[in-house]
Amino acid sequence: MDAPTSAPSLLLRACASLARWALGLLLGAWLLLVIAWGAIHLVIVPRIGEMRPHLEAIASQAVGVPVRIGSISAYSTGLIPAFELIDVVLSDSQGRDALRLPRVLMAVSPQSLLSLQFDQLYVDSPTLDIRRATDGRRFVAGKESSCDESQGAGPADQGVLDHIFSQPEFVIRHGAVRWTDELRGAPTLAMRELDFVMRNRGRRHDIRLDASPPAALGERFTVLARFEQPFLSMREGRWREWVGEVHATFSHVEVAQLKRYADIGVDLQRGRGALRVWADVRRAQVTSATADVALADVSVRLDPALQPLELTQLKGRLA
Repeated sequence: MDAPTSAPSLLLRACASLARWALGLLLGAWLLLVIAWGAIHLVIVPRIGEMRPHLEAIASQAVGVPVRIGSISAYSTGLIPAFELIDVVLSDSQGRDALRLPRVLMAVSPQSLLSLQFDQLYVDSPTLDIRRATDGRRFVAGKESSCDESQGAGPADQGVLDHIFSQPEFVIRHGAVRWTDELRGAPTLAMRELDFVMRNRGRRHDIRLDASPPAALGERFTVLARFEQPFLSMREGRWREWVGEVHATFSHVEVAQLKRYADIGVDLQRGRGALRVWADVRRAQVTSATADVALADVSVRLDPALQPLELTQLKGRLA
């Protein structure tokens, strides 16, 4: 005769209930993901072009300047759809093109969909205009930018920064930046063939920038940066709170030409060569820096009343 079986213990019943609840929650999450995925492929992808005016209005409100989108298309390659925007233009208050994005690609994955992000954001051949007016005000992409560190970004700006610095990968290829300094009265400085890659993983932000200045200023240079945001920081876009390091390499630079665009501390009449810089940055302030300098054909004026000091070669490390 078989022995009677004992009733399940209270702990066993609780574990079984918890397992059923967790399984139901997982199945519900997957169901929502499938519904959202189906909506993207069956509703949004075929009709994305019809949403262009609505998306223009949303983008204009988000960035605070008028935004025009030439065309929008979407296509699916298997499970991962991609969206393509052609001829996106941001205008300044005077109607001038301040930022032009000929082509923007946005890829989505199941993981990025859950976090309301893009898997990759790729911008091809953008042109950005940065201007300092005669009264000292700075305008970036047609919008006034405050340089006062005591003033944080506004709600709209902060939202844009949070979105950009939370993207897993943000890539710019073949870009151009124009810097116009009306206060200094210098010719417009145009950086071309600008390549930018930023990868954001949790609290870490890795950045690489390569750009070519005008031939009169030198050759292509590279800037590498690695930053970490504070452990308890909840906003990715608060870059002034970051801590990290920056390394810049200039294989050939005409140092004397830089004084047309910035104050370099000495009256350098002539000089060319190579420069490497390492800097530690904490909360938007350079706390320490080291530079390897190798210059040739140097002419520097130490006192306006004296003749320039001529040096055939100048090498050293500054810290």
